[in-house]
Amino acid sequence: MKGILIGLMLAACATSPGADGGDSDLDADSELAAMLADQTPEQVATDRSSEAALDGVACTKTRYLHIADYSFVPPLHEAGGVVANGCWGFQRRANGFTCEYSATSPSYVRTEDHGGPFASYNEIKPLNAHDATAVAACAARSGRAVRTYTAWNGDGWNREGIAAAVSFAEVYGIQADASSKLWTWYGSERGTFAPMGNVSPETRVTFDSTKDLVARLCSATRDQWVGLYFYDGQAAGGAGMAEWKAEAIIRGMNYCTTH
Repeated sequence: MKGILIGLMLAACATSPGADGGDSDLDADSELAAMLADQTPEQVATDRSSEAALDGVACTKTRYLHIADYSFVPPLHEAGGVVANGCWGFQRRANGFTCEYSATSPSYVRTEDHGGPFASYNEIKPLNAHDATAVAACAARSGRAVRTYTAWNGDGWNREGIAAAVSFAEVYGIQADASSKLWTWYGSERGTFAPMGNVSPETRVTFDSTKDLVARLCSATRDQWVGLYFYDGQAAGGAGMAEWKAEAIIRGMNYCTTH
């Protein structure tokens, strides 16, 4: 699937996600309402390749969801009876060309090609002495637009001047942290980075807090890209992401893109 988009799927459309009353908590969230009302100009996504086509109705905004799925995440078309509304596209890291920093590998990067039309690099951080070389090798080997993940370094994010089609800032620190750096990113870095939150089981996020996090990230981003990280090393969700969490993500994205 190099250079072309295959596996293109149309998400069913819904003009009023949450019409069953399940998202009234988001209606009552004043901070989310402020994000949704923000008129700061948005950037057009430089790379729109995703696994789901955007074919929605009554969309207030367009979004693309990138999932750093280090454990299995199902296709986010439908979960728990809730259907993706067609206003947003998504892609899973494991379906693309994956690049991992490796101090002992040629050009300091280890790669695998899973066929998707994009590449992703994990991760730019101070401990890696050769990130720039590794990202360049990732781009050259893949021949595809690269997404980079930049780690929280204690007081901010530094992508080391490395260009990418999409640059994600991890708005979390340790593995058990969901999004403690959200407001730091929102206040100073959302013009530079797309946000990436953590919805792994170790964070102990609930259905509602997952939905809230996704809706906030989706509403606050200014380059149309939203990122989520998911790793379930203890198989706490069974064979990958639990269906309730997938439903919460769909609800959060649906709400954001129609309000």
